[in-house]
Order: sequence, then C-alpha cells, then structure tokens
Amino acid sequence: MTLAVIDAFDHSIRTWGTQFNWPAEYVLRLLLAAAAGGLVGIERELRGRQAGFRTNLLVSVGSALVMLISISFADRSWPHADGINLNIDPARIAYGIMTGIGFLGAGAILKHGNGIRGLTTAAALWCVAAVGMAAGLGMYTITVIATIIIVGALWMLDFAENLMPRTRYRTLVIRRRWGPDCIVKTIDKLKAAGMKIQTVSFQRTDDLQFVDLSIHAAFKNWKTYYALERALETDVEFELMATRE
Repeated sequence: MTLAVIDAFDHSIRTWGTQFNWPAEYVLRLLLAAAAGGLVGIERELRGRQAGFRTNLLVSVGSALVMLISISFADRSWPHADGINLNIDPARIAYGIMTGIGFLGAGAILKHGNGIRGLTTAAALWCVAAVGMAAGLGMYTITVIATIIIVGALWMLDFAENLMPRTRYRTLVIRRRWGPDCIVKTIDKLKAAGMKIQTVSFQRTDDLQFVDLSIHAAFKNWKTYYALERALETDVEFELMATRE
C-alpha cells in the first residue's frame, strides 16, 4: 500500500515537473537540492558540527548543478566528422562528485586525543552529495525520501543511541602520595567504582613524595564516571589533576 502511494506521488510530481521548460525545471531541481541539503545542514548546525547549514546546502546544490551540466552535456549536439564514433558519457562527470566530496569529508574528520571526531559529519556530507545528484537527475521522490531518512538517522537515532549500552573511555590523571602498593590501591579503587582499567602509567614528582598516575579506563554510563569524580574529590588521599577523552 505504501509503495503504491509512493509510485502515485512520483508519477504526479514528474508529470507536474514536465510542464515547465528546461530552465524552469532545472531551477526547480536546484531549489529541491538546496532544501534537502539545508535540512541536513540545520541538524548539523544545531549540534555545533564543523560542516553546518551553508556547507551542506552548497554541497547539495553543487552536486545537483554538476548533474545538470552532465545531462546538458549529453543532450547537446557535438559536430564531428563522418566516420568518427563519438560517445558521450554523462555519468563520467558525476564520478568526480563522489571523489571530490571525499576530500571535503576528510577535512571534517579530526583526531581528538585517542578518538576520532567528525566521521558522522563526513558521512552526512557524502549522503548530501548523493541527494544533490538525485535532485539534479530529477528524481524528486527519491530526493525527498532520502532527505527524510538522513535527517531521521542524524536526529532521531541520536536519542536511541544514547539509550543503548555503550562503552566509553576516559583518561584520568590522579596524584597521590607515594607509598607501598599505592598504584595497586588506586587501581582497586577505580575498579570498585565500576571502571574497567585499560592502561596505567605513572611518574613520580621531583621531590619523590607524590606520584602522578595516568589511567585510561572504560565505563558503561556517565553516572558511574561522575560518581567516581565526586569520590576522588572528597577523598583526601587523591587529587584529580586532569581528565580527558
């Protein structure tokens, strides 16, 4: 039933679009690409990501424009001598879109400490480029549905992802007085708080009275970590010097 409705909608919008001459229909496609890219860009902008509203909108419109150029390139009549076989491949220019968007996406990926940030933004740019190509080809229904899916994946699934059990990592720098088994006791305290220890390194201070431990630990939820922070802050034996992802 749903597929039949989609087919009927697609037929109606294609019939409506063909009533325009080619400049008007091409402008309609560019506007659709701008709307699709803008919606994805608004979601990225609200989350403070590197590639926001303008970037996604421009990527989508640029991809649609390249597809329109490809179509026009193939529709034109290219004079050539008799006996020469001239083949025009409109998809050849489109190949460059996905190659070029790879460089733009790579610029959005940043190494942050032990982790990587920007992968979702880069993937969104890649999807927006594909949506722009669909709009440029006049695939109106696919453009609308793809935009809904992308925005839904970025916005709605973010809430579902937060509800899923997920291992998180944190590096804590803890200072305490040097003494017998001080490192083992510190590790045991973190384990008792629900942390899973990944790596431990330490360095004693210049006066050799204290030791700074750098502990990379994993945990399932933020409540466990915040409870540990409060416990370290109230314990006179420990001094939480730094914490980072």
